[in-house]
Amino acid sequence: MSGIEDEKTPKQTNTGVTPVSIEQQCFDKNWILQLNQQEQFEHVICFICKQVANSPIEISCPQHKDIDESTIVGENCLKQFLKTNSNSCPIQPHENIEYVRCAALQRSVGVLKVICPLQFQRESEGQNQINEGIVCDFKGKIKDLNDHLNNVCPLKISNCWYKPFGCEYNCYKYKLNDHLSSEFKFHFDLVVKFIQTLQ
Repeated sequence: MSGIEDEKTPKQTNTGVTPVSIEQQCFDKNWILQLNQQEQFEHVICFICKQVANSPIEISCPQHKDIDESTIVGENCLKQFLKTNSNSCPIQPHENIEYVRCAALQRSVGVLKVICPLQFQRESEGQNQINEGIVCDFKGKIKDLNDHLNNVCPLKISNCWYKPFGCEYNCYKYKLNDHLSSEFKFHFDLVVKFIQTLQ
């Protein structure tokens, strides 16, 4: 059995099958179809969840080498399957599963073009006009999503910097400075209270 955790490969960003949790779950085909043709990704469909495999892994057990369909699974889907099925193979029931990470397939998934996953989620839930008309117009490659979501996405919700001290406020990232400056005294009091509890 291969050790998935042992390999140090950069991961994409954070989930069932939604495009937002790209660090873990496979990618929603409907999200991928927004800017791609099905032929571009049909070779990387996860055998387990039937979505576009995130961190594709090829099941390479000799027991099913003659199977015509793809034996690709997403890394998180495989981990979950192995956890609940005590090391059995998801392709055919047998023990001692063999698998290998597919760097070439990961590159082909990484270059698929997508819209912002937060914008897609809002549109899917019918919330396009809600929340002050804020829209994210990101259209880029899956491999660039971490940077987009962590640094520039206007739809990203950020926690207050003082959350460790007890402030539960969260807002769109671009509004955080307004909160920090308008609640200076509140945050100062939280820090003072925290220091007093430490003493």
